[in-house]
Amino acid sequence: MVTLRAGFAYCNITPPLGLPLGGYGARVGGATGVLDPLACRVALFEHGRTTITVIALDLVHVFGEWVARLRTRLGDGDHVLVAATHTHSGPGAFRSAIEHDERLDDFEAELLVRVTNCVADARRRLQSVRLSFGRAAAPGIAANRRDPSLAIDDSVCVVAARAASGQLVGVIANFACHPTVLAAANYAYSGDLFGAAAADAARLLDAPVVLLNGAAGDVSTRFTRRAQSDDELRRLGHELAGAIAAAAHSATNVNAEPLAAASDRVPVRWRDLPSPEVAAAHVQSALTDLERVRSAGAEIGLLRVAQSRVEGAQMELFVASRGGWPALFGERPAVAEVQALRLGDVVLVAAPGELFAAAGRWLREALGERTLVVGYANDYFGYFIPDDEARRGGYEALIAMVDPACEATIRERLFTVGRAAHR
Repeated sequence: MVTLRAGFAYCNITPPLGLPLGGYGARVGGATGVLDPLACRVALFEHGRTTITVIALDLVHVFGEWVARLRTRLGDGDHVLVAATHTHSGPGAFRSAIEHDERLDDFEAELLVRVTNCVADARRRLQSVRLSFGRAAAPGIAANRRDPSLAIDDSVCVVAARAASGQLVGVIANFACHPTVLAAANYAYSGDLFGAAAADAARLLDAPVVLLNGAAGDVSTRFTRRAQSDDELRRLGHELAGAIAAAAHSATNVNAEPLAAASDRVPVRWRDLPSPEVAAAHVQSALTDLERVRSAGAEIGLLRVAQSRVEGAQMELFVASRGGWPALFGERPAVAEVQALRLGDVVLVAAPGELFAAAGRWLREALGERTLVVGYANDYFGYFIPDDEARRGGYEALIAMVDPACEATIRERLFTVGRAAHR
């Protein structure tokens, strides 16, 4: 009788000190220390001749060209999902740093080897398992980062793999939040919120935890963190770890078969940029608004909203003044991969960028409660911002590379591949 088998593995991907850091444009210079190791975490499932591999990397994002090379090495094509946790305290790989450093190219090449070996380690650890699905509330960790009064899904979902004895073999967890507890002033490598939570949850459960980010485009710790410090990182990480453990302990059995994958490639249109003169006016408007907010003595969260608008306007001006979006990430193919993986009754849908919380809710309602919505997966196209949110303006609208009109298409194609994987 063919049974489902699963294997989990971990490896350290922390690079040498000195590399530029990704995620914040305000940094100058390289990493000066290590707060916590950066990780590659792997969950591998096998049923008969079908294999599903889920990989989480403590990076700000990945590029599709690199993922294609990894899939070629592994030989499993679109059955491999590679997601970044979106830490802003990792190396500036895949052009996520303003300054280029040839050592980043070396890191990307070495990363390919390390991840391949980590997947092989997970394969060596395969054992027969049954699956369960659980959900738990994780309040007070994340909030809408544009308007904290708006609702978000503050729950964590888990897929737990257990041996016949009941022993926990490993967990995939899913939570939506920009993991930006640490500020641009931090120059130490760190997995930030997701790295701290995954490590702490693994200790609580005595089993590996692969933590995937979700539809976090407008969700962060901006209004929930008490400081941007290592101590606050540990506090919030412990809170999220506790929710992961609670979800795993309360998880109920689900059908574990079959395994399946589906994917599609969606043409995207780059957002039209304003002229440099108009972009400069956006910067001045944002600076004026920041001064107004600061003079009014606004709370730190609202002040950060205004500051981020300035940063977005400055980045828009940078790109508009240098010939367009290739100035940011180089020439990119204007085709986005959407992917779905089926683990029996559970489906993972993966987007190559930053979906907003409303898109995550829409997908779960459309595909069912046992749906994990994964962001920052297999490539990176920035924000997939809905039309109504784009009209509100702000940082996300100023920095979005993809035309807001494409968001609905991306979301609907994710639904389509999710349904296809269920067939």
